Amino acid sequence: MRILPALTLACVLALPAQAAPRNDRLWAAAQAQVPTAVETLKSLVNIETPSRDVGGMAELGDLLAGRLAGLGAQVEKIPTAAPAHGSVIVGRFTGTGKARILLIAHMDTIYPAGSLAKRPFRIEGDKAYGPGIADDKSGVTVILHSLAVLKGQGFRRYGQLTVMFNTDEEQTSVFSGKIVTDLASKADVVMSFEPSTVGVEIIPRAAAGNGETRVMVTGRAAHAGAEPERGRNALVEAADIVLKTRDLDDPARGFRFNWTQETSGSIRNQIPDQAVISADTRHMSRAVLDDKLAQLAERLKSPLVPDTTARIDYRPGRPGYFADAPSNALIEKSVAVYKEVGGTLVPIPAMTASSDAGYAQVSGKPVIEGFGLPGAGYHSSEEEYVDLTRIAPRIYLTARMVMELSGR
Repeated sequence: MRILPALTLACVLALPAQAAPRNDRLWAAAQAQVPTAVETLKSLVNIETPSRDVGGMAELGDLLAGRLAGLGAQVEKIPTAAPAHGSVIVGRFTGTGKARILLIAHMDTIYPAGSLAKRPFRIEGDKAYGPGIADDKSGVTVILHSLAVLKGQGFRRYGQLTVMFNTDEEQTSVFSGKIVTDLASKADVVMSFEPSTVGVEIIPRAAAGNGETRVMVTGRAAHAGAEPERGRNALVEAADIVLKTRDLDDPARGFRFNWTQETSGSIRNQIPDQAVISADTRHMSRAVLDDKLAQLAERLKSPLVPDTTARIDYRPGRPGYFADAPSNALIEKSVAVYKEVGGTLVPIPAMTASSDAGYAQVSGKPVIEGFGLPGAGYHSSEEEYVDLTRIAPRIYLTARMVMELSGR
């Protein structure tokens, strides 16, 4: 049984069951932030930050360090190591109270350099478009402008308010995951700012753990024109494995399994003797994961191409997130606070996306996820966008939660 620190219990149990009346002064301040928040979104999107882009990460890290310092934070830059790039940015605000609150978001995106030229930042009606604008530059924006509102209100009743922006979340936070856990262990509560969804704004009670399932296929090389029959084509065998294992994907059991990468051969006129295929793998249950990996292994026993062999290498990634009782209390409080400004948060049992909330929860502290802007099109070939009408409500929600967690 996990024992929570007394202060954490006090923070959570002191939250009223029903929302208080709207804080009109705070709401006006949140609304006033909208024009500058849109400019922040634009400036963040206009710095391309694929996870492994050294220059983009450095530029955005410097910008965010400056923004946090300007808001009064003591800023620390933690240099990363491969495969991460740039620096993890940590800002610490010291207040007059006791509560320790951690806010986390990430700087990196999945879009390769050059995507901005094809999908430039633009606004159409109530939507703003751009690579990574929802996931997760919206989360960074909400944090920055919530901090600005708190500063403008003269609110410093927290003990320490810590902000972390990392650079490798889209690479499963291989480097920064330990930093998330360490910072969370020194906090009482963690708020994570991944995007929500448009239309129905969800807040998850669980998020999947993830990993990479690799299958290495070995065949026999031969001349592709003169005597291909002497070869054993590893690429063909890999393709057959992909086709006969697509049904391993099983969302009904909280398991997602999708082949996403393949490498094979280096010479055009040679039958390839090696192929590697990789599947993005997400699970809500370790038992289900083990069962699915066993099914995959069983299917590899009957190769299409004779004399080829295949070997599985599962590489675990980010741990899953599962809201405990204190975290669920925070979720219910967030739902109530959002209603103060006419918003509706819909708690859902689980999402099969993964997030750094999993690393935060390893600390044993209460964690809530999904405080970024509602958006759509992330991680797709469609144009990613956010709903600009939700900027003020999300800033209000974040600032009010910090106030509530600080004992107001």
